[in-house]
Amino acid sequence: MHKLFLNKNDTIIKMNKLGQETCPFLFLIDFDLEKNIVLKLSNIDADILKWDFTGSYIINETISYKPLKIPFSEYEKAFSEVKNHLNIGNSFLLNLTASTPLETKNSLLNFYNASKAKFKVYLKDHFTCFSPEPFVSINAEGIISSFPMKGTISASKPNAKELILQNLKETYEHTTIVDLIRNDLSKICNKIWVEKFRYFDSIRKDDGEMLFQVSSEIKGILPKDWQQNLGTLLFELLPAGSISGAPKVKTLEIIKKAESLLHENGERNFYTGIGGIFDGSELVSTVMIRFIEQKADGSLVFKTGGGITANSVLEEEYFELNQKIYVPVF
Repeated sequence: MHKLFLNKNDTIIKMNKLGQETCPFLFLIDFDLEKNIVLKLSNIDADILKWDFTGSYIINETISYKPLKIPFSEYEKAFSEVKNHLNIGNSFLLNLTASTPLETKNSLLNFYNASKAKFKVYLKDHFTCFSPEPFVSINAEGIISSFPMKGTISASKPNAKELILQNLKETYEHTTIVDLIRNDLSKICNKIWVEKFRYFDSIRKDDGEMLFQVSSEIKGILPKDWQQNLGTLLFELLPAGSISGAPKVKTLEIIKKAESLLHENGERNFYTGIGGIFDGSELVSTVMIRFIEQKADGSLVFKTGGGITANSVLEEEYFELNQKIYVPVF
């Protein structure tokens, strides 16, 4: 696998070329769009890169880990930076993320093998993710579907579904993301519509707790030549709205400054980027959340985050950030 990482321009060119050839390929695009991987499926070294976007696998590892929570004071500084911008109207919604060190004897590959999720990816010495969140899918007729996931609540809470659906902050956050995705799709589609609004997915944590997550489905009709311009079209949608915010350009500036306090070098890297497969006819992809990254010294960090609005409460967001540190093994 020579020249593994590609910049944005080379990534678009290669994706367009492979789409024109209807050649099956895998792609991984980082959050900043400048360190990407595009490989023909026939050229992938399975010792370096693994994926499963079907959920049809066998759990064959035992894992244990302890998150070393980032200090509340560190999160508070980043949160305050974000809230200041929200309060003066520079952003309406911002996804704030952080890196939590893990104390564990397990490797990235152990975590990849043990986890159960809709979408799994493993890149040797870099990361593994076990994401429940689709990004976009495209069928052979050129119908594109997006599935933003915004809102998490413990299923053990009485009337959990009603609580989150009636929560004003959660409603505003989810509606804002749906509007942002509709706007993104309008850049590349001839027609768009909301197919389903605020439905529930169930996810079980490794401690047995069940979570409800709220999603919507938005659809659009792509131009007939979408396969020939696959990279160009896909990059019009990035970074994904569900893990950036609105308005997107200004919000990305705020994210860069605020998260310099919460990530090494202030970088998300492949966390909250996207990964996917084009099989020569159709495309499926995921937002790479629920994510463990390997640092240069070999230690592991778990990257998590959540949406912040002007109505967000510091303590609640810190709790949600840490609640999402789990590996779906059940």
